[in-house]
Formats: sequence, C-alpha cells, structure tokens
Amino acid sequence: MDINTIIDELKVYCYQDNSLINIEKELIDNYQEEFLNGFIGILLNKYTKSEGFEVYLSIKSKKKIACPLLYKHFNNENSAREYFQSIKKLIILSNDEKIINRCKIRN
Repeated sequence: MDINTIIDELKVYCYQDNSLINIEKELIDNYQEEFLNGFIGILLNKYTKSEGFEVYLSIKSKKKIACPLLYKHFNNENSAREYFQSIKKLIILSNDEKIINRCKIRN
C-alpha cells in the first residue's frame, strides 16, 4: 500500500468544520507510531478559551497529511480520554487495512 495514495483517499473523510478546528487549543495527550512509510497519530486537545475537548487521528507522509480523521468533540475530559484510548487501542491492535477502513466510517 502506498501511503500517499491512502492519504489522498482519506482526505474526503477529514472533518471540515473550521469553527472548531481553528479554535485555540492546548495539547493534553498524543500518541504516534510508524504507519506504512509514514506516521499515524492521535491528539487530545483542550480548548483554551472555551469549554471542550477534541480528539482526532492523523496519517502523514513526508509530503501529505490526512487530518483530522475520526474527529470528535467532547464537553468533558473523561469522555475525551476514553475516546483517545479507544483509537489508540485500534492503532496498536489492528492491521493497516482495518485502521484505514475505520477512518472511512463517518462518526
């Protein structure tokens, strides 16, 4: 599998609401590992000027990135951390194909 082709395919599944994406944030937790010829990572952010948290996955190569995938907004940190851990578990325990297919499911 070519990571750049996969990233191109996944870009249509990236979250598009700029009102939440562009809010100022503070990184709370992250996880990253090698994925094909690039990297896959999860971020847990806290909004700095309003209530809320966000969790999302990204897949990147040297040239391209598909982000944010599997994006979810939360009103409390516990729920955000649970979702973060479930996505981390998916990455650790699943093969590349299963991860890619999960990214293609809209939340």
